[in-house]
Amino acid sequence: MKSSRPLLAFSLLVFAFLFTFATATHTVAHSSAPPPPPVDKRVLVNAVDTTASTVELKYMRNGTTHTYTLDSLSVIKVGDANAEGGKIGDIKVGMQVRDYIERDDHTLDSILVGTADPAPTN
Repeated sequence: MKSSRPLLAFSLLVFAFLFTFATATHTVAHSSAPPPPPVDKRVLVNAVDTTASTVELKYMRNGTTHTYTLDSLSVIKVGDANAEGGKIGDIKVGMQVRDYIERDDHTLDSILVGTADPAPTN
């Protein structure tokens, strides 16, 4: 007569695995922790200095600001993505930065700004 101990041990091992898996997935699925807040990816114009040809951008994700210089080689577009020939005086505080390209850490090659969105984008 063969012993049923190996079969019993295997059955208990499978049961323990399935019970652990079911409990773990139930805990994860019904966690009471609130979902994380949406990340605000907006970049807004915080200040414009036409005399110094600088624009300060505020990164809404973390609240930091950075000042960039716009020079004669910088391309400025205000409003429509196809617009050309904008001037630094056309950029207003509160406008949303749609896109920009840094030449280096302090100078922009190009900037595209439009009106500010009232709600954060994800």
